[in-house]
Amino acid sequence: MKGKIVTEDLESSKVNNQKDTKKKTNAQKAVPILIVVIVSLLVILGCVLVAYYQVNKTSKQNSNTLEGVYTSSYYSMVDNVNNLAVDLAKYPNLTTTQAKLNTMQDMMVDCNYILGGLSVLPINQENVVAATKFFNQINGVCEAYSAALYKGENLTQEQELLFDKIALVLGKIKANLNKQNYGMYDTNFNFVDSSIFDKTGMNELSASMGDMTSSSIEYPAMIFDGPFSTALETKQVKGLPKEEIGKEDAQKYLTDTVFKGRKVKVEFEKETGGDIATYDFKVVTTDKKFSAQVSKRGGLLITLSGYAVSGDATMKSEQATEMAKTFANNIGFDSMQAVWLEVHDNVAYVNLAPQKNDIIYYPDLVKIKVDLTAQDIIGVEAVNYALNHMDRDVEFNVSESEAEKLLGFDYEILKTSKTVIRLDSGKEIAAYEFMLDRINGMYFYYIDANTNQIAKTLKLVDIKGVKKLI
Repeated sequence: MKGKIVTEDLESSKVNNQKDTKKKTNAQKAVPILIVVIVSLLVILGCVLVAYYQVNKTSKQNSNTLEGVYTSSYYSMVDNVNNLAVDLAKYPNLTTTQAKLNTMQDMMVDCNYILGGLSVLPINQENVVAATKFFNQINGVCEAYSAALYKGENLTQEQELLFDKIALVLGKIKANLNKQNYGMYDTNFNFVDSSIFDKTGMNELSASMGDMTSSSIEYPAMIFDGPFSTALETKQVKGLPKEEIGKEDAQKYLTDTVFKGRKVKVEFEKETGGDIATYDFKVVTTDKKFSAQVSKRGGLLITLSGYAVSGDATMKSEQATEMAKTFANNIGFDSMQAVWLEVHDNVAYVNLAPQKNDIIYYPDLVKIKVDLTAQDIIGVEAVNYALNHMDRDVEFNVSESEAEKLLGFDYEILKTSKTVIRLDSGKEIAAYEFMLDRINGMYFYYIDANTNQIAKTLKLVDIKGVKKLI
């Protein structure tokens, strides 16, 4: 009996030893596996850290590059505002034609640099739309006055005094900008960090540039291209649907519609905020480069900017008008008809407006540039259309013959049209447009079709063969 117990104890001990040996063997096998897992995790973590470092480094490099572009553009713009102020200050003291021509040329160069800076900076467009038009108009005035001087004509006193009005406005813009510069230097202002738009379409950079809207600065009336081509904007966007499109759809719209049938490369650049938020693109065709903005709401072309080639015109202005009209109607604008045409050298500037039931809707204006040498559309500006286009109920309670009685005497009616115009107050009215030839020139009269009052009068002037309304 005792021997049996001993034998069982030995067998039990043997079994236990085998189990211990097996556990040790399994544990020994598990150690290398655990090491492999740990090493693998460390390798993966290392790769993640390296990737994060590289991404962070690239992002920082891109941010630094963008900061340099914004900083250079901003301070270059400020410098040229100051240069323009100096040119305007010395203009009244100039006594020779050549000196005036040289100074106006300098003004035009300053304006181009200022406009370039404004276009590069990520700023709220509503905050500078009036200022942008202001600098564009200074360019136009200098161009028109230079043309008159080259012809041997003298500027009138009223024309000369316009530069004083421009100088007063520029002084306010300069004061706003320079006031902000001191704060930017002191606080190490970061343009990239300050470029992020909030839900209202504003960012810190826009606010820091000072208020340059038309509500705070009274911009002078200057020569403009065609009836009601400027100062028509409202703050409420009426001409675009609420639904937004993605940038891929905007790019496809440019490729398949705006540049339909052409070999084209479209590259996305950035998004621009403001009342009319846009996707901004660079567009390259076989022979031209363009900048294009497509609205997020509705996907409509808001601006297109390119350059004309040099050379003689190979098409007539009437053909350019038809080209502009066809182009606008094909890319999404509604019932467009030509209402104004100017030709400068080899470029035609065509103003289009919707026309329905024989009524011209001037608030919905679209401007198109046509290269008469290359026979190509090289520019579009449709801000007014995007802001104002809508269905309207229009009434004409005064007859055309009754309205004509307000024109007085000594005139020849060249053309009469039914129109909708916007007054300086922002109110839209139905009006008869009378194009008249009088002894002292050509005029446009706009008579309210419901109150039978003269609402607006424009005179047509001719500067170096180019017709302007003032």
